Amino acid sequence: MSPLSPTGDAFRILRMAGGGDGESHFDIVPLPRTGGTPGHSVQSRLFATDVEISDSLPGAFVDWHGVSSPRLLVVLSGELEIGLGDGSRHVLRKGDIVLASDVTGRGHTSRLVGTEPVRIMTVRLPAENSLAPKLNPCPPGVADAQCVSVRLDKAKAVAGGGQGG
Repeated sequence: MSPLSPTGDAFRILRMAGGGDGESHFDIVPLPRTGGTPGHSVQSRLFATDVEISDSLPGAFVDWHGVSSPRLLVVLSGELEIGLGDGSRHVLRKGDIVLASDVTGRGHTSRLVGTEPVRIMTVRLPAENSLAPKLNPCPPGVADAQCVSVRLDKAKAVAGGGQGG
């Protein structure tokens, strides 16, 4: 699935969330757009509480579990199989991003499949309003003049003949 919609209006990712039946389900959700150029690029900036990078060997299995707070799972290498309560299994591969927000219910299972180690970057999001857009591209305490994102936006505007994006 391409993250860019045909109109370039939203960045879409797979979400795993607890349902009213006590089981986790997948659906597709848009992330808030905080920049980019319609039809060309989409940028989504969110608040994060911390980031973890982990390596695991194939064959590892974690039985039914949910997450304590919403998080983005970014598969950097290897393959991770997610099992849901309906018996379905979904394999995540390098480049896949999933919003794991099954904080209620039975959760899901995780199995590391394939032949290579699995490296996952977990970006934990705030428990409340986890998809609230972070509109300011600069980290707290960094002036706009020192902020790389602001400087890049200005450079794009100059290169584009004054059209920001």
